[in-house]
Amino acid sequence: MEVCKKWTVQMKNNISGGAVMPPVLDPFDSSVFYVSDGWYSYYSSIRLRRLSVETGEELSNVLTRDCVRCIHVEEDRLFAVLNKRILELDRNDLHILRTYKKGAYADYVGFDGRDKLLLMNRNGNFLNIFDLQSETVRKKKAAACFGIWRGDENTFLILDGSGVLEYEPAANKLKRLIDTPPYIDCARGALGQLYLLEGEGEASSRLLLYPSVLGGTPQELPLGQPVRGFKLSSDETRAFLFQKDRVLVYSIPEKRVTAQHIFEHESSLLDGNYILNDRTILTYQREGNELTCWKITE
Repeated sequence: MEVCKKWTVQMKNNISGGAVMPPVLDPFDSSVFYVSDGWYSYYSSIRLRRLSVETGEELSNVLTRDCVRCIHVEEDRLFAVLNKRILELDRNDLHILRTYKKGAYADYVGFDGRDKLLLMNRNGNFLNIFDLQSETVRKKKAAACFGIWRGDENTFLILDGSGVLEYEPAANKLKRLIDTPPYIDCARGALGQLYLLEGEGEASSRLLLYPSVLGGTPQELPLGQPVRGFKLSSDETRAFLFQKDRVLVYSIPEKRVTAQHIFEHESSLLDGNYILNDRTILTYQREGNELTCWKITE
């Protein structure tokens, strides 16, 4: 594996911080991604920004005056969750369609495609169901949150760090599907497989692969060294593993690390290098507000 610098841009504000969303690739257009201004930025200047994956050029932005904690992207619009408000934005130019004067300090968001947002904080104790029409919130007792995924057209899956919960909006029911060992990161395969980075704290050295979100006997994938997070390749034959200053490529069929790259003199985004897709890694240097895109070749 070779990793080559593709571009570096100086951001107008700092884009990192503990309550700031990581970069998000647009699910309908892989040529663009979103970042939010973060800590140490003047509130009067904080914006959500839409950037080109190819060049780093800023294509559009919207003034939010608060850090965006997470977003949900639809084909025609997106929802930006702030600390005290939720913005409904046009997906193409980010102009504001509607402002909801409610917030939930949410790190994860789901949308039922009609009129309800599911919101949850990583360390929160409640699932918040926000009705876009009435602007009211219902709460369901839960625990931590490591992801909100769509189950089928009628359900959502809540990854709580010790298992999988299912929420059914129509019946307003939350139930536990399976219990698992504690985990710090998770992913779902295209065929419904469940990948869990087992452990507690900031790092782990074992990946568990369940046949589905309903459980079953997990396959153990020993990583050989502690990592802080992971991302699956699009064909699910590899997992990109994150450490503070490097990314490792782990072969799932071979159950071993096959390549790695160390980022010298680079401050990484969040706690690990952030991979937008199988060919693109982003790192960020807070001093100078420099965002760098790296191209992966094999």
